[in-house]
Amino acid sequence: MNVKLINLSIRFARDSDCFNIFEWRNDPITRSMSHSSKIIDWEQHINWFSGSLNSENRILLICEENSIDKIAVVRFDISETGVLVSINLNPKKRGKNFAKVCLTKSIEFFLKKHPLTKNMYAEVNEKNIASKKTFLGVGFEKYKVYKNIGYYIKNFSSNKN
Repeated sequence: MNVKLINLSIRFARDSDCFNIFEWRNDPITRSMSHSSKIIDWEQHINWFSGSLNSENRILLICEENSIDKIAVVRFDISETGVLVSINLNPKKRGKNFAKVCLTKSIEFFLKKHPLTKNMYAEVNEKNIASKKTFLGVGFEKYKVYKNIGYYIKNFSSNKN
């Protein structure tokens, strides 16, 4: 099933996204596919979310349709070695082919703000077939598997002069 996104937009996360991201993170399927399957409590999430919004080394982007229908959150953790990318889809949007377009558009948005980025990485649970296909589909390459986590890289250095 291929769903066409009309009026897809990417924006920085804001305080009003906190509860949605909390619900998405604690969804049973999301937890089963994450590094940690523990339920996150509200206080812990508020602290993480607030810290993320105020961090210079973490960018949270929201992918939405028609500026109201939230599809996914895409996180970018910036370090000296590159940028770790992750995506968490709104559970109601699974199976509709939104992840690839949201990830692509979010990476484009990020690169406009951080054009000197050379490498992006992703860490995906090996049983998360959908995420593995998504990252491979947007140009990441798997370079190793360790403790049931697949490690992926996308290199942008060839685009820089």
